[in-house]
Amino acid sequence: MNTHRSETQRESLNLSGTTRILCLLPLLLILLGGLAWTPAADAGGDPAIVWDGSEPPSGVLFYWYEPSFYTGFAPRTQDPTRPHIQLSRGNQLRVTLVLGADELDNYADDLILRRNTYRQLIDKKIITLTVNMAYERFFEAMKENKVSMLTASRSSTDPEVYRRKSEELMAALNPGRVFHIRIEMKGLLNTWHQHLSGIKDQGLGDEVVSLDAANAILPGRVNLYALTPEQKGLLEGAVTLVKQGKGADDPAFKTKAAKFLRAATLGHYPVRDGRVDAVEFTRIIPVGTLQATIKHKQWRLSSFGATGIWHLLPRKEGQGQLGMVDYLSPNPGYGFIPLLQYQHATGPFYNAFHNAGVRTQLNAAHFVPEEWKHIPGERNPKKNYENLWIASRGPASHGCTRLPSGAMTELRHMLPSSSDELAKIATHRNLPQCYELFDIDGNGTQEVMGVQYYLAFAGKGHTPTNAYAPNNRRDFYGWLYGDNVSFNSDDSAVIKETLTCRFVGKKAQEAQIFQDQPLYEAEYYPDEIQFYRLEPTNFKSPEGFTFNRELRRLGIGHEISMKHLFLQ
Repeated sequence: MNTHRSETQRESLNLSGTTRILCLLPLLLILLGGLAWTPAADAGGDPAIVWDGSEPPSGVLFYWYEPSFYTGFAPRTQDPTRPHIQLSRGNQLRVTLVLGADELDNYADDLILRRNTYRQLIDKKIITLTVNMAYERFFEAMKENKVSMLTASRSSTDPEVYRRKSEELMAALNPGRVFHIRIEMKGLLNTWHQHLSGIKDQGLGDEVVSLDAANAILPGRVNLYALTPEQKGLLEGAVTLVKQGKGADDPAFKTKAAKFLRAATLGHYPVRDGRVDAVEFTRIIPVGTLQATIKHKQWRLSSFGATGIWHLLPRKEGQGQLGMVDYLSPNPGYGFIPLLQYQHATGPFYNAFHNAGVRTQLNAAHFVPEEWKHIPGERNPKKNYENLWIASRGPASHGCTRLPSGAMTELRHMLPSSSDELAKIATHRNLPQCYELFDIDGNGTQEVMGVQYYLAFAGKGHTPTNAYAPNNRRDFYGWLYGDNVSFNSDDSAVIKETLTCRFVGKKAQEAQIFQDQPLYEAEYYPDEIQFYRLEPTNFKSPEGFTFNRELRRLGIGHEISMKHLFLQ
């Protein structure tokens, strides 16, 4: 839950009993709505667990709360119809951008714009870099990958060739996260035709039947929860052709299917040379969810609080600057990283995507390994880091969805600069018992979405207390998935029973159960943010918050306010 006095620890703030009750209001609203829940059976964690410190922590090391900017290489879209955001069992969020001509054309220019702006701010002493050296890594990676050379060649390069080079650059800077999808249209048409031919007598008058039929044309990439008149008409036309005996290779059916695919995806998945051909950028992000559980069969699962379809919405009440989706809270626990609201509870209380929310004090949290307590700072090696931002991948919050601080920064960067465009983005939130099956690379094999992130801890009073599980893969999966996970001889993981969800209207509901599905374990990427000190004014002043927000909106297609950046 996002308020100025909840979810994170505000230093030296003594919450009154009245405020504590108000802080729980969104959770109480959920309970009164009938959600079955209990406090997490292991809400206190296990005080005997101390994490393994043989590897560096998957998080952000810092001294104290300061503003930061993004130093990663994810693409940005200014089109709110291109992102897909989905929460699912396993406590992870899939964020996929399907990239069109604009995104590929602008990718290198976006990088140059950010690099030049950062450098100008540094050279003019508007900001002073502090704590870490992510900016230097960003700068060197751009030089090593010859980003400037690519942009310089644009005017003399065929547009399609330039887009291929842009895709190659993106893949080099984001290994394992760029997928060129090429799916044979013939196979899709055969599968879709088979699905349509199985529709019972009630036909498309049943909303569930019609939505399942619509989404079956390109599963996971067509994610409709309501049909427009155009989409419904084309779908009905395809079903009529099937009932008339037209085969999957009939020209009339192929034409109708192609038109429906174009309408269902807004043209984002074009067909070229007989294949659906598109470039996607996908990141799988571990998340913390409601600090409560539900019981499903023999399992007790993390509760998600809000489920179904939720649009991002502007913040209209609170203590910070209001009126925009990319709200910055004055509460330092949010790290001066934007929050993206999706549910208004009442008054100043919102549920949102936000950063890790709490800091783990390296010398105070007993589950922190000794090795992590003596890590020297990058800019000041004589001073060890004191705090760590890590998202707990499990029950964690009063209602919000907590992301690692770097991942939250990247999520904000991937989405449109404009708050008005952000408000057009729908997010998909499964029921807690529903996994997400998705063919992430378009090779024809659906996998259960997952991520290589093995950190989860309990908290009390917004302070991390005990770990839920050891931070190694086998033990963590045993806690996260229970007895629903098994391992092959090559150590690859399998989810034994995979229940999926569908979205009807704005509600999530159970759909199908699949057996023995492979678990896709995305690599967890380091948090790419650079801390800084703002020189012209206090970074917590209105001007400082405006600067912070504008710096995160940098992108081709957004008119930058040089005044807000103190550059005029």
